[in-house]
Amino acid sequence: MSVSRPLQCLLDVFASLPSSRAARGTIYPLDSIVALALIAILSGCKNHPQIAAFARVRPRLLKKLGFRPPKYPRRADSKGKIRAPSKDTIPRILATISPQDFNEGLACFLSRIVKRGAQAAIDGKALRGAHDYVLSVFVNDICQVVWQEDVGRKENELSCLERSISDILSRYPNLRLFTGDAAFCHKSIARSLIEAKRDYFLQLKAPHTTDVALAEDAFDQLRATEPLATTAEKRGAREGRKS
Repeated sequence: MSVSRPLQCLLDVFASLPSSRAARGTIYPLDSIVALALIAILSGCKNHPQIAAFARVRPRLLKKLGFRPPKYPRRADSKGKIRAPSKDTIPRILATISPQDFNEGLACFLSRIVKRGAQAAIDGKALRGAHDYVLSVFVNDICQVVWQEDVGRKENELSCLERSISDILSRYPNLRLFTGDAAFCHKSIARSLIEAKRDYFLQLKAPHTTDVALAEDAFDQLRATEPLATTAEKRGAREGRKS
């Protein structure tokens, strides 16, 4: 059974996760369990029982994720059949990895699947049902938030982005165009993006009369520039010089 490139990439990244599990006697591979949990959550599962139920009705997915039939099944009728992990097994295995290692692996996976020239939107959001406020980077091509960072109580969206922009750019080298609202329209952000050879489209608010006036003047200068000569005009100019 063939495995898609993103799915194989996901398994490769999670295969390198450090774990405290003993190598002997393991039934379920760690990368398979982590990938299953992630796919189930993205499909709408909210807890371990739902993830286990999600796995039981998808034997083809389990096979693609690297699950294999047990070598020594307890029952004869279970021979050759892939057994889905139980609702107790899943959290027990997931508890053997640290959240930091998981986040690093997930970020590595997202970095690999982001195609060159992708576009990203930067925005600040308040988490529903919580008092936390986070800075998010959303990649349009894959419809996924690839970066999320807490905005401290003594800072704002701009200061949070200023201390994170270099890490975001180094983590996702394929991101080309960044968009953001007026909160991020600042020289420090624009300078960082230009130095990294990226493009940006930042919104200006009308009350910022000085910035708006500078932008309008720049666009006026661009509009006043003579258009480039067409191929026919260049050919005519060369023939005129020859004659």
